Amino acid sequence: MTQVSFYTLGEEGLDARILFACRLTDKAWKLGHRVFIQTQSAAQAKWVDDMLWQYQATSFVPHCLLDERTGNESILISPKLPAGSHHDVLINLSARTHTSHLDFARVNEIVSADQDSLEQGRVRYRFYKDQGHSPETHKI
Repeated sequence: MTQVSFYTLGEEGLDARILFACRLTDKAWKLGHRVFIQTQSAAQAKWVDDMLWQYQATSFVPHCLLDERTGNESILISPKLPAGSHHDVLINLSARTHTSHLDFARVNEIVSADQDSLEQGRVRYRFYKDQGHSPETHKI
């Protein structure tokens, strides 16, 4: 069964969520996982792409936008889900719940401290509970 984890940040805003997504992606990639980062929009996908190149001067996280992939990249970023089961980890930065979450071994939801993000996170948490999952929660 898919493992679902919620990371609740003490900071507000999308900047904090994207920075944490970069850290989580870096860790997952170093552990050998294939990662898909779902964003809310194409502009947000580009923002995540840019942040992964520069968020840490000593780190290299090979990645690309879904529409720009050239081969078998381990980390893809897009507002739309990739076809097939290319990745084992989903990092969700969108407001959407995922009916295709079973295509992933692990789903990571990142929630910031602002009211909109908290409410969207609660909706997604209830969705996963209704699907029979027992989401883990982590306060960061």
